[in-house]
Amino acid sequence: MKTLILSVVLLFSASMLIAESTNAPQGATNAFEKYYGQVLESATRGDLDALLYIDYELQDGKIPEALLNLGYTVTVATDWYDFSDKLNTGNYGLAVAFNQNASWGAWKPDVLTALTNYIAGGGVVVFNDWTTNNDFAVLFEVSFTGNFNQTIMNLDPSIEYNVPNPITLSNAGWSIFSTGLVPIAGGIPLATFANGETALVRGNGGKTIILGYLTDAPPAAHRQQLFENLLVAVAPSPPVPLSNWALYLGILLMLTFVVIRFRRMI
Repeated sequence: MKTLILSVVLLFSASMLIAESTNAPQGATNAFEKYYGQVLESATRGDLDALLYIDYELQDGKIPEALLNLGYTVTVATDWYDFSDKLNTGNYGLAVAFNQNASWGAWKPDVLTALTNYIAGGGVVVFNDWTTNNDFAVLFEVSFTGNFNQTIMNLDPSIEYNVPNPITLSNAGWSIFSTGLVPIAGGIPLATFANGETALVRGNGGKTIILGYLTDAPPAAHRQQLFENLLVAVAPSPPVPLSNWALYLGILLMLTFVVIRFRRMI
């Protein structure tokens, strides 16, 4: 009985925390703020760009680095309103959106509508939400268990390339840094916590992934690679454009072929 009462108290406390405050400690510095408003150019830019917004990080989650390494040019939104506007009007092949600190405010309907329309149009999205909001959960084909701060994550073989498996999550200073998921509808588990709950879910016909943890929870040395593995699971890298030299060589070969054919005809 005491255990049941304690569990209810802890769950209620977590719910009140989500409803009334932020996830980061007072006085913390946003490690992601330096990226706001930037367009980060990839050295191998493809046809489709990525739109990125992370409201807060206590440590560098290496998300921009992962995107750039896979060939995306990354547009970083300045806030949730800007993210929604850009997603509605831009031509992005990938949207990455992480709500890690603030409770959803007046911007929530805009974000939810923009993501819903984008996914319905075939867009690829990677997402998390520390507040465990049910509207976003349904969109990404999960429900939240209400169990928080699991530390051991067992990865599906499809996303374990060059990272430890199982991988350990740690708390950079958040109140909540991981949360259990349950796949619903067409959701497919990609990782599980030690308690058996799901940690990552791919949904919407393979076009979305929702994370049950924050971006700075994996080990620093493996954050970039793990996120690259997730991206490859839902979105192949953009095509690498041909260099000018490759184009010139192709034209030269075509001209050579034409000349040889012409001489044979003579």
